[in-house]
Amino acid sequence: MVSASSLLLPSSVRDFASCIGDGAACTAPSSTRTRRGSAAVQAQPSTLSVTASYRVALASSSSPPLQLRLTWAHSPLGPTLSFSPSASGRKVLVRRRRGSCSVPSSGEDEAVESESELSASSPRLALFWDLTAARFDPAASPEPVSGYYVVVAVESAEVVLALGDLAAEFVKAKFEGTTQIPMAAPFARGERVVVAVSSGAAAAVTHTARARFAEGGAEHEVSVGCAPGGGGGGGGDELWVSIDGKRAVQARRLRWNFRGNQTVFVDGEPVDVMWDLHGWWFRREPPAPGCAVVMLRARSALESRLWLEEEAAAPAFSLLVEAFKSPP
Repeated sequence: MVSASSLLLPSSVRDFASCIGDGAACTAPSSTRTRRGSAAVQAQPSTLSVTASYRVALASSSSPPLQLRLTWAHSPLGPTLSFSPSASGRKVLVRRRRGSCSVPSSGEDEAVESESELSASSPRLALFWDLTAARFDPAASPEPVSGYYVVVAVESAEVVLALGDLAAEFVKAKFEGTTQIPMAAPFARGERVVVAVSSGAAAAVTHTARARFAEGGAEHEVSVGCAPGGGGGGGGDELWVSIDGKRAVQARRLRWNFRGNQTVFVDGEPVDVMWDLHGWWFRREPPAPGCAVVMLRARSALESRLWLEEEAAAPAFSLLVEAFKSPP
């Protein structure tokens, strides 16, 4: 049985993780209606948001590592950025394309409208950003690909996180004497996508993400796909996970086996793959949209449990993909 308390994940994901054991499979309720066969239709998912979590250590303090979270999302006015100093900390929503602000450690969400100077009474973290020249891939996620920087520093002017191709130049100009630029890799990445499925139509969907399962390791292309079959009762439904174009996980009869897990090996190390499609198949009541969840998480060694309590303090990399039928 998975220990949900050890997961640094949203509560909705912890709920499904806590009910999955090795080789687990669930049975659909007997009242569930069977699906009539129909021709497969390709549906292209649209990425709503990308959340990256970073674990950074403070050289000037013996405090535990910080866990910083950045979320890139789409809005009617274009891509947006929000920042939080922790999973439960106060979220700062960046509205201007360039600026800086002090980051509260708790409280309600705050929209940042203008650049502000730091003071002695400011919280320990400072956020700097410049998205004025940011370039995005219109066919991919709201996360910029170049032309930007996001920098986080502590009150002592110690830079703890520097993202973007313009970060090094900004840090050199802003923090004189800083020689080391910490280009940290995320220890967790979450992507939310919407799949536009027409009423009564069967759709084959594939979403592709980039993941680095080990610090300093190679970056891999991870594709998560789902296709309905033509037979009644969901017997032909299929879920797959491919890594660098090679099929790693394949699950069928998803109307019955809508929850499960499997362990694969990437770069010689175990990676746990879990899926929960219950909400996608059976949640029809508004306002909560149907949701499918697939997660990949690295492990440092083979164990009888998916994750150990002692790994909570220093979690291995995880990739979480949530697919919705309509925006949540």
